[in-house]
Amino acid sequence: MRKTFAAAAAFAALPLCAVAQPRTSTAGADPILAGYTQIYSGDREGAYAHFEALHAREPESLAVWYGFLYVTQTRLGTQPSLEPSFEKGIEQFLAKADQRYGRSHADAEALFYLASGHLLRAQYRFEHDKGIWGAARDAAKAKGYSDEYLKQHPEHGDAYLTQGIYNYYVGIAPSFVRVLRVLLFLPSGNRGEGLTQLEKTARDGNLFAPMAEEILVDAYSGIERRVADAVRIAERLHQRFPQNFDYQVTLGQLYASPTLEAYGRASEQFNAVIAQTSSSTSMDQLRVRYRAILGLADLKRSQWQLEDAIALMTPPIDANVSKPAFVLPACLLRRGGYRGLLNDPNAADDLRRVLNDPKMNAYHKAAERQIATLDERRRTDEGAIYAQLIPGNRLAAERRWDEARAEYDKVGGAHPGDWQVRYRLAYLDFQRGNYDAASTALAQIVASAAKLPRWLRSTAMLNLAWTHDIGGRRTEAVKLYKKIVDEYEDQAAANAARLGLLTPYRAKS
Repeated sequence: MRKTFAAAAAFAALPLCAVAQPRTSTAGADPILAGYTQIYSGDREGAYAHFEALHAREPESLAVWYGFLYVTQTRLGTQPSLEPSFEKGIEQFLAKADQRYGRSHADAEALFYLASGHLLRAQYRFEHDKGIWGAARDAAKAKGYSDEYLKQHPEHGDAYLTQGIYNYYVGIAPSFVRVLRVLLFLPSGNRGEGLTQLEKTARDGNLFAPMAEEILVDAYSGIERRVADAVRIAERLHQRFPQNFDYQVTLGQLYASPTLEAYGRASEQFNAVIAQTSSSTSMDQLRVRYRAILGLADLKRSQWQLEDAIALMTPPIDANVSKPAFVLPACLLRRGGYRGLLNDPNAADDLRRVLNDPKMNAYHKAAERQIATLDERRRTDEGAIYAQLIPGNRLAAERRWDEARAEYDKVGGAHPGDWQVRYRLAYLDFQRGNYDAASTALAQIVASAAKLPRWLRSTAMLNLAWTHDIGGRRTEAVKLYKKIVDEYEDQAAANAARLGLLTPYRAKS
């Protein structure tokens, strides 16, 4: 999944999507629809060339111009050299739309593109660190223009996309943003209304139904905890656009999610993408190839097959891959993390390589955090015991419950009373659906006065909150989620706790 709930800070999760020009057509008759269809089919480079040619012929057309800006935005991750032209273009585009709307408030097309253009610039400003305040102002303007447009054209299914994006993500933002001053610039959002509007575009939209569906996959698989619905939509997108490997990678990530744990099906999707892009020199194809490789490594990590995960990261590192730019730092951070879990004394070498390279500046904070964690674990026997528990974790991932317990008991015998062992035994009960036993054991860990690693206490609190949700004790669950968010902001459990504040945890079926 491209963003999920972690990207909901402020309106940061505003997905990269366009909004429809107010007209309908078929792909054969409408060159604009043909361009967007190229994007859906995974051919961003072809779509860029297509819209560039259209824009050269019709430089004043807002519909064409917006399509060109949108597809340019989709390519900035792999073609950062396009950034200056995008910035100049979006400024000129908004000025033209504003000029037209200023001349006549009956100009529906200009109004429509004022809304969509400001939303596009809001996302760009946030994602590329161009100013959170300016991004907030753009989002507020997009909301206002969109409200006005829908008053005039409530029948336009595609037009609900901007409203849905704004309402949904601003509606959930307070649960994800610790400092909310930026929201003073924004009209309030409404998560439920936003979801309904996204669903309306997915159902009734002409040009942009696939965009709405892509966002719904993100929402259903994250905040809404409707993973089966997310899979249904993702499978449909993949079947409709089989050459869009991003859809296939997303499908693999859904299969690998903790809710489904369909590891075999996930592996099939990732490996299929890797095979189909193995000989490509296209930057977009390389981007999605490495997405699949990273997804497969994450899958191996979920199964506690850490040696296999490390092996997947090593070839790109040895090749010193420079393009796409995210590949090398992402692989180094992952391999350093995997090696750290195995208690490899040289795990920090990968992280220092990131830290010492100015070109990887965007990844320095992540490397620093991982190094600090490794240093803390080396001061005690925490890292060694963690590594000893991995064989049991692997058996638990394979649902070989009794064998997993035997492995944990073996480690516990060598380290009587160790809190990591106690946690793993409690979580094993949780995995098996023995929620009462898990709740009792987890509560003892949470209430302990012992000095526990922050990750351990916060994760035990999260799991305990889940047992409360499963048992219908929502008030107790919410208290724990809030405590995690307030006191363990630096831990991985914090994002899951924010999700818990929005939607109760559900037991696996």
